[in-house]
Amino acid sequence: MLSDLSGRTTLVNLLLFQAGWFACVFGAAAGRPLLAAASGLLLVLAHLALVRHPRREARLLLAALLLGVLIDSLHLHTGVLRFGDTGLHPALPPPWLLVLWLQFAATLHYALAWITSRPLLALGFGALGGPLAYWAGVRVGAAGFGADLGRCLVQIGIGWAVAMALLLRVAARTAPDPTARTYRFPAVRF
Repeated sequence: MLSDLSGRTTLVNLLLFQAGWFACVFGAAAGRPLLAAASGLLLVLAHLALVRHPRREARLLLAALLLGVLIDSLHLHTGVLRFGDTGLHPALPPPWLLVLWLQFAATLHYALAWITSRPLLALGFGALGGPLAYWAGVRVGAAGFGADLGRCLVQIGIGWAVAMALLLRVAARTAPDPTARTYRFPAVRF
């Protein structure tokens, strides 16, 4: 039963993340950044409604949000990332991008729990996966890179390697016990 719940939890967690990524990135690319952020945030709230320890999970998400503000603000200030009208202060990343940090953090206790015990792999995952995700967002028109693509990708990779190291520490401190790493699925009766 636990294995079945674990498998379903992983699948639902991945689906929530992917749906959130698509909603945020494609919504921003379509010129609807606030709707993109709201859609992604609804999926984060759905995740929080399903977890067994929402307060622990909320601490991880808050840490990721603060880290996202710091790292992506640095990318903005150094010219690595460019956005149209962000909806917030011009020095801050757009809300849809910050929601993506929440979306990613929501996978660390669930679909990506396996990586939390492999710190070197996690650093590599961040160093490669971070730039690839941003590159995909740029390719669909949600954002833009500065003039030097190589510098942009390296800086984003370093930022995400650091982010992964910090997020792994927070994830370890907020982790539920292994039996509680499943969602509370509502009973479906026909």
